[in-house]
Amino acid sequence: MPRGELVQTWADISRAGRLLNYEPTINLQTGIALFVDWFKMYKKKRRSEEHDASTTPAEELYRKLKEESEERERIYGIQRFLADVEEQIARQTVLKEKYRSWANGNDVPVPDMTGKHNFTFHPHMMMRQTAAFVFLPYLARDVKSLRQICAWYEECVAFSTDGHLFRSVKPKSEWKRQFNETDEGLYVSEVDVCVADLHNCNSRSTCVADPETKSFRCECKSEYHATAAGSCIPVYTADREKEEQERQDEMTDIFNGVNITQMKTAAKWLIYKDRFSAEGDYMMAPQLRGDVEGLKQACMDLKVCIGFTSDGFLKSALAPFDKWKVATPGTGPFYALDIDYCASENKFHFCDWQLVCVPDGTQGPLFSCLTKRSAKAALKHLEMNHGRIAHNSLTLEGIS
Repeated sequence: MPRGELVQTWADISRAGRLLNYEPTINLQTGIALFVDWFKMYKKKRRSEEHDASTTPAEELYRKLKEESEERERIYGIQRFLADVEEQIARQTVLKEKYRSWANGNDVPVPDMTGKHNFTFHPHMMMRQTAAFVFLPYLARDVKSLRQICAWYEECVAFSTDGHLFRSVKPKSEWKRQFNETDEGLYVSEVDVCVADLHNCNSRSTCVADPETKSFRCECKSEYHATAAGSCIPVYTADREKEEQERQDEMTDIFNGVNITQMKTAAKWLIYKDRFSAEGDYMMAPQLRGDVEGLKQACMDLKVCIGFTSDGFLKSALAPFDKWKVATPGTGPFYALDIDYCASENKFHFCDWQLVCVPDGTQGPLFSCLTKRSAKAALKHLEMNHGRIAHNSLTLEGIS
């Protein structure tokens, strides 16, 4: 302990309380925490002052000149870009007026861009950057310029404060929180993207505008069913002969002439009571929910169906067993055909392209997605234990 430090103290502040009305409002624990924060800030400030003091006049001049040069380059880049955009917009305006004139004369609908120049700000939020059609990093946080450029572009309906411009808007449920500052986020045009057809809803769903958030949502059409992943899958009906014949022809090409129906008919059903593959939803049969025999028959009738859940989801492909989800109590077993899921090229399984699909050879996991080295070891193990590959779709020589 340094000389002069107190070892013990019996400080009494009662007299200060009587004479000065002094009454502490911060306890010891809080006071220590505040002191530590102050001390850290103090040390940081001192280091900064010492660094500034050690900077020579020449170094300080160089730093200022560099900052001025970078600022001039930034302003010049913005001005050059704005000039190019202005020229481009002028050409586009002429073409658009010609198109509108032709469309009106031929009863062709033109997108309604009412509200295009008004934007609603959503702090912290961001859409997927890959959906942007223009990225202007040197205009980051320059909201005035970004707003002007987005208004110039006919197809621009949103922009982010970091410089991304978007020609379509995704449902707000797909937005992500990306920015920390309250003045950073996403500006969305108040144009009705459903009327203007500037949304990403596919042909199986309908765009429904949300006036409050200036966003929208995609609602599945009546003949489709919404999955937990947000996609729309067809509702099962028995009258699908033409469609299924087309799919059968497609699957025959995939399997080089192998009869899919015979392969499925020869297979047995495997039952999993506590796990299921969440991926691979192909069709929904709500009228057969809980009817296992009815679901089996429907799955056999559909050439691409290889499994189903007890609540009516028919599967056209499965995830590897280690990616299966734990079933919610009361949902019923999961059924899968014991066929060779590795026989086709990424049609019955969800193995990544750099992995190899290897049949398991047991009644547990139907297949695994392994690296090439692990796949060779697994196939060798199958040959040693069973005398052959469980399903004759892969050989050791077939994995290069």
